[in-house]
Amino acid sequence: MRVPPVLGTPAGQAGVVALMSVLMAVLLALFGAYGMWSVAAEAWETTGKVTVAVSCADPGREEVEYVRDGAPVRAELDACGHREGEEVALSVADGEVHLGSARTGATTDARVVGVALAVLAGMAGAGFVALYRRG
Repeated sequence: MRVPPVLGTPAGQAGVVALMSVLMAVLLALFGAYGMWSVAAEAWETTGKVTVAVSCADPGREEVEYVRDGAPVRAELDACGHREGEEVALSVADGEVHLGSARTGATTDARVVGVALAVLAGMAGAGFVALYRRG
């Protein structure tokens, strides 16, 4: 008959719990930091010309025209305040057109902060479990 391994001291149990908690936090944070859970498609960068300009005070969306695979494409742009004929940098992903300088999501610089915060959260969780087990 096999005897299950038992950590005899509460300090040993707390140490194992803390180690596992920090390890899980680091692994989960790295999966998120390197984009393994990302569902956004890669953005394609190009330039286009504004064909329909809209003032920022008026409702509506601007329209732009850009070239993809040799064919001109017209699309709505979620921006305002440009002049007709103005050339703008565009980012195209999943059929949506955005200004090239207006980006959403985490950048590489912000991911490092996220990993550090996740590790600290894991350490805090491990400390909570250790205190909770003490009673």
